[in-house]
Amino acid sequence: MRQELIEEFNVLQEHRSSAQRCIQQHDVAHLKLAVEEMRAFLDRWQGKSDEPQINRKLAALRQKNQQLAAVLESWFLEALHRAIHKRIGWLIAEHRFRFAVDYIQMMQNAPCDLQPQLRGFFFDEFGYEFRAERLYRQWEAVADRCERDYKKALSVLAADWPERVNAELRSRLGATDPRQLRRWKATLPMPSLNSWKLTL
Repeated sequence: MRQELIEEFNVLQEHRSSAQRCIQQHDVAHLKLAVEEMRAFLDRWQGKSDEPQINRKLAALRQKNQQLAAVLESWFLEALHRAIHKRIGWLIAEHRFRFAVDYIQMMQNAPCDLQPQLRGFFFDEFGYEFRAERLYRQWEAVADRCERDYKKALSVLAADWPERVNAELRSRLGATDPRQLRRWKATLPMPSLNSWKLTL
């Protein structure tokens, strides 16, 4: 049994450089696999050795595994924060686009004697002359870009973390009130900025 443990341990030691590359390359899938393999090994050999030296090595390995798991958690939080941020940006852009449409309709329906005042207000607010087509196209393009950005962030989140992007999380991300999303985001832990610096 001792020989089997040592052989498996040596194989895991060889995988440490691979895990370090996963961190440097932000390779979620392979780092997950490394963490799972290490955890399975540790669980399999937990309490099965009475040699202090081996137990110290196992304890050190468990600590490394916890560090790797913390890196993964930080990456998940980073991706989730990004998705929420992009969702908020899209909602705000859609709101501004609807405002642009409403403003265009107001200008079109305003009495002729009010047109100069409204155009002056628009210039003071936005810094350029009112043109319905420009206003519409500008905010339509912004809303479209923000929608693409959110869908890309959500796609990355779901691809890397399918086990965590469940119906509940998708429902929360689907909220239509930016304030609600900001409150949720404020309750989430911040990702560690130094996770990529972990040395194994």
